Amino acid sequence: MIPKLMIMQKAVITVQDRIPLMLLLAAGTAFTSVWLIVLRKRLKMAWYAAIPLAIFHTIYGVFTVTAFAFLENGFNKETFGNMSLFGGVFFMPLAYWLGAKISKRPMREVFDVFTPCMIFTVMCARVNCVISGCCLGLPIPGLDGTRFPTREAELIFYVVLLAIICPRIVKGKTGGKAYPVYMMSYGIFRFIIEFFRQAQTDTLFHLSHMWATLSLIIGISIYVELNIKDKKYKNERKKIKK
Repeated sequence: MIPKLMIMQKAVITVQDRIPLMLLLAAGTAFTSVWLIVLRKRLKMAWYAAIPLAIFHTIYGVFTVTAFAFLENGFNKETFGNMSLFGGVFFMPLAYWLGAKISKRPMREVFDVFTPCMIFTVMCARVNCVISGCCLGLPIPGLDGTRFPTREAELIFYVVLLAIICPRIVKGKTGGKAYPVYMMSYGIFRFIIEFFRQAQTDTLFHLSHMWATLSLIIGISIYVELNIKDKKYKNERKKIKK
């Protein structure tokens, strides 16, 4: 969880407390703008449309992670303002799907192009966790309070994933499968890393394990379905040529 942006238990949240997150969200918006400008031809849009689209992407992203955390905590008003990154994982695709339908853009292209935008934005959110001191790892036994670097490990995960997936997207080699690959890899990573993270329960498995598993299952389902459609299309093309 990312610390609250609003008042909780009469704690005063100053403008200075919000500055790091605002700057990081601005960085995410800037990355999205540049990325969309570079790949604007894939979405058949003008370069200047990338900026408002990037701003909306960030605002909607903040809404998804905030709403999901509120839902996750049973609509507890005291937790309003918390953020859960799984909200972005599950709800951002809704915006991509609707956007593709309304604008009549290729669905696979929309998802491929926006996947790095999603990854970079949640990476910025995790950087804020490091700055604000939340989402800590469990203490490492025998190391006098030193904790498992779970947040740092997640940042490395994002960097590696972006380094692998971005060149393939630019070259058009992902075929609409970039987002399900992200969901699968993130689900596996979070499921493992949650064993080393501080949680609100003493049990071995907790809520994030469930969300990670769900992310993996959905990712696999979409990936398999896309592969089936691709094979069917190739077979039909072969029949036509004959």
